[in-house]
Amino acid sequence: MQTDRPAAKRESVEHVLELIPSSLFLLTSAYGELRGGVIVRCVQQVAMQPAMLLIAMEKGQSISPIIRDSRNFALCILASDDRTTPKIFASPPDQGFDAFLTIPHVVAPGGCPVPLRARGYVACELIRHLDIESDHEVYIGMVHSAALVEQSKVKGARPGHSHAHSTGRIRAIGSNAPAPKASSAARPGGATRGSGPSKSRRSS
Repeated sequence: MQTDRPAAKRESVEHVLELIPSSLFLLTSAYGELRGGVIVRCVQQVAMQPAMLLIAMEKGQSISPIIRDSRNFALCILASDDRTTPKIFASPPDQGFDAFLTIPHVVAPGGCPVPLRARGYVACELIRHLDIESDHEVYIGMVHSAALVEQSKVKGARPGHSHAHSTGRIRAIGSNAPAPKASSAARPGGATRGSGPSKSRRSS
């Protein structure tokens, strides 16, 4: 990348950059029977009408080809006291392992999984992918639906079982999309489809 001035060293500007609001989010996507999720920090709204989000994700993630092929992703907003979800998705999964088999979740419009521990999600269609000359790549998505996850009693999968039971509910916001479906059924061999039998209920 050709510039007139060299970039600042991260450690010299860290104390000011930390003043910019940031948080932990879970970026998810699904294509066919492939599903993935990765923790991201760099998220921003970049347009109001139509609403669009920008997500910067560290390069080399296994979810990248899933987003490329499906052209859909969901940004899951995590609760500040959620320590479990960041641990599950902190490192790349073993090849062929589907982390969503072990946690209660629903399937958002577009097919992306959303953990019931999340406060809510925004489901997007991929509009642009930018491979910038840095350690991150950039995705811009058009918002198609969004919902809050109403936290009621949630039961995790019992030891020795690959499915998860949940009683969390989804409340759609400003969307004509159908309500997300809860996913709980696992196929033999450990693979699951992107959508399962509905286990969620609309709130009144």
